[in-house]
Amino acid sequence: MGPTLGAASTLAAQGSHLEQVVLLMLLFGLGAGTPLVVLRTTSREVAARLRGSMASAGKAGKQLLGGVMLLMGVAILSGLDKSFEAAVVRASPQWLTELTTRF
Repeated sequence: MGPTLGAASTLAAQGSHLEQVVLLMLLFGLGAGTPLVVLRTTSREVAARLRGSMASAGKAGKQLLGGVMLLMGVAILSGLDKSFEAAVVRASPQWLTELTTRF
């Protein structure tokens, strides 16, 4: 049985079994790199295929987030956020209120 990867760096530092160390490092590099290359290629193809729908979803998400921010701003300015907070605290179990206000 050949050296392990941890032992390979020790053997390489000592200058012994260099052929085995080179082969082990090469195999390790191929084994570590191959999934990354496959993932990159696959994700590029999927992204190209879904580009239009992702752009539409991004636009819709931006509009939705803008609407939520606008509603939050109105709630804060009108004081409705405090009423909402009080209702949520009343409805939540005591252990949750204690957990979230402990620190």
